[in-house]
Amino acid sequence: MFVWKKDDLNREQEDAIFEEDSVFLVACPGSGKTRTLTYKIAYELSRIESKKQFIVAITYTNTAADEIKERVELLGVDIKQLWIGTIHAFCLDWIIKPYGLYHDRLKTGYSIIDPFESEKILTELCEPYKSLKVSYYDCDYIAMPSGCKMLSEDGSKTPYIKKVLIEYGRILRENRQIDFELILHYTNQLILKKPLISVILSNLFKFILIDEYQDTKEIQYHIISSVLKSGRGKTKALIVGDPNQSIYETMGGYPIVKEDLEELIGYKLRKYNLSSNYRSSSKIIEYFDYYKTSDNDIIAGGKNHDYNSIITYNNAIDESNLEDEIVDLIRYNINECKISPNEICVAAPQWYPLAKITRNLITKLPEYSFNGPGMAPFARNLDNFWYKVGRIALTEPDPRIYIRRLRWSAELIEELFDLGVDVNKITNKNFLRFCNSLEINKESGLEYLEVFFFNVSVYFSFEIKSIQRLNDDYNAFFEGATSRIKRAKEENNNTTTESLDNFKKVFKPREGIKVTTIHGTKGEEYDTVIGFGLVNDWVPHFTDDNGDANSSKMLYVLSSRARKNLHLFSERGRSVHRKYAPEGKPPTPCLGEYDFEYDDVVTTSG
Repeated sequence: MFVWKKDDLNREQEDAIFEEDSVFLVACPGSGKTRTLTYKIAYELSRIESKKQFIVAITYTNTAADEIKERVELLGVDIKQLWIGTIHAFCLDWIIKPYGLYHDRLKTGYSIIDPFESEKILTELCEPYKSLKVSYYDCDYIAMPSGCKMLSEDGSKTPYIKKVLIEYGRILRENRQIDFELILHYTNQLILKKPLISVILSNLFKFILIDEYQDTKEIQYHIISSVLKSGRGKTKALIVGDPNQSIYETMGGYPIVKEDLEELIGYKLRKYNLSSNYRSSSKIIEYFDYYKTSDNDIIAGGKNHDYNSIITYNNAIDESNLEDEIVDLIRYNINECKISPNEICVAAPQWYPLAKITRNLITKLPEYSFNGPGMAPFARNLDNFWYKVGRIALTEPDPRIYIRRLRWSAELIEELFDLGVDVNKITNKNFLRFCNSLEINKESGLEYLEVFFFNVSVYFSFEIKSIQRLNDDYNAFFEGATSRIKRAKEENNNTTTESLDNFKKVFKPREGIKVTTIHGTKGEEYDTVIGFGLVNDWVPHFTDDNGDANSSKMLYVLSSRARKNLHLFSERGRSVHRKYAPEGKPPTPCLGEYDFEYDDVVTTSG
């Protein structure tokens, strides 16, 4: 039985872990949620009585899956019977791969289309409607239990978007390809057509954990609940999240209420709460507590409890002066507050101003490193085989990540085995030793990876072009990387280059001042958070029918990332949309209405 030291967990965390029945766990920001999940997984793994049973953990991101898996490994628990990954990976590994032959669309074979290739197809299909302002960004759709649904709410574009998506679907069928939403769509169809699938899985899974339930799509609830319901309570579950952080509603996510989830799975869940925040100061907690849309207690319990936080809000500055003010705040936090540059985050509600502001901040603060959009030379696509090879190629042999690189090697060998490559005499240690021994004298990251990938194919005795999946992934990887580098050069962004050193930065630990979206900060924390673009029609978004509540959730997420200091801007003159707000908009209403006693910080910009 897995045991832990007395002070490893608090009483709330232990109660959730020891509960024998299925649990609905509401975890406030900074409550040690990941630690709780890690210990719960380790505890359940140690209680497995059959080698034919598995513990399944479904996370929102691949990064979260890797982090939890590594933490469990470090606890000294055997993870052979642990499966952890995103819902898409779960659907592929447990339903589509073994049971796809029962679906007419999948039975003759399929491949997962690379996001870059998908974007390229949709961009070409939108070309005839360019004069009507129809673009790739209008063509998002989501899988629902009843079918697929367009996300665009611009009625004037709807007929043309439908034509684009119909043609897109035809091309995918012709090429026997499926994208991420179709993975969910076909999975749902399979479990409805073949209920025995859910019964089989319920017998295999002793325990299912679902992280970030508030960001889960409706169809995902239906897929997982079909397994839980088939088990008639035999398969236990831990459903964990925070409804106050549900900021993916426009992309199909929603925080299902406990009663509705119980109706789906067919039995009751025991509700627990994690209410101790170990991250932020009392002042920061007091601030973001105002934005709660779902009632739950949040208590300061960490080492920053008594930190004298600085919280500022500026709604008078013009957009043209915003960057200089952010520069001054960064310097103030580093020089006066002794905050590490690696612990500063600059965030906005939308992606499109971030590349520009990252470039300008780099120019104005050359003494510091930055980690922002457009700096990575290739997409972080864990579904691409060669991206996974690239992780090993671009990380140095280091005892601190030895276990991680061994696991990556094992995953690659297993994938090649599934593709019919003879790997019987190759172990993950041997493969990793081979990778570490390669000496490739190339300064270009692309050229280095081309040579590395070729050597890997020789090591495993296969030709890349001879295996369709590997060839498609290879082309998508290099086409995508080349496109990103070209786009960066066109924008005069010298921060993205072909140099090998820049490629290697992709897999280095977080380094430099982070620039990202509010959505991108989910699951992260920083000593200082600087948020800008907090204006009406961005927060809330002009297409948002539930704007007041979703605005509060966005500000709750943004503010709760901060441990020590928080700086917010509703800059004047911000044009958020050429049609809806061409001359700037007022501050986000719930932010402007908050009667909080903000601090004053005197900077060079005033």
